[in-house]
Amino acid sequence: MATAARSTKYRRQSDTDLSRMEIMEGAALCFEARGYAATSLDEIAIRIASTKGRIYHHYASKADLFLDVYSTGMMMNFQAIEPLLEIEMPAIDRLKAVLKAHVRCVIRTKAFQNVVGQGVDMLRHGTMPANEHAELAELAELRDTYSEHFSKVLEAAKADGKIDYNNIKIALNSVFMCINGPIVWFTPRKGQAEHEIEAVADECVLYAIRLLGYTGDMS
Repeated sequence: MATAARSTKYRRQSDTDLSRMEIMEGAALCFEARGYAATSLDEIAIRIASTKGRIYHHYASKADLFLDVYSTGMMMNFQAIEPLLEIEMPAIDRLKAVLKAHVRCVIRTKAFQNVVGQGVDMLRHGTMPANEHAELAELAELRDTYSEHFSKVLEAAKADGKIDYNNIKIALNSVFMCINGPIVWFTPRKGQAEHEIEAVADECVLYAIRLLGYTGDMS
């Protein structure tokens, strides 16, 4: 990575990172609302009620900050599902649990996940300078690693005869369309009850798993 401030693939936030996390949270909301190109460091500073100097203390540029938000969004995803990959449980139960954990993470870290999506598009269209483009490519490899976890979970459930599909890539992309949907259409309300968020997650998982031919109990 280009700077020491950049998140590693599985870096956990410590107390000394809280200031950086506050900056990233404000930046993620700005990038989500206006996109990378239209967002300035001035706007981010206003969002967090601070100065650009504080941002520059941690980040050399807007691109540097964007890439840290991206990598942190991916770290959040890994943290959500990793514990479920280690627990002994039937394959179909693991599939349900991993799908729901991802949707919960998407809902709770929506702005960060929106930035991940923007980063994917920017890599595809080559809209960043060469150095940052190379880092986007590295982050894309991290996304591939994340997807591979889901591939293995799907394959295990298929081997048990609980789901079916012909092409793992098509199945995986279809599932991600369902469980990533809240990035586009979910708008959290102030004071929204936890059970309402759970209901949204359950519905996304229902559609995803039904696409795979599962007809069993959803509990």
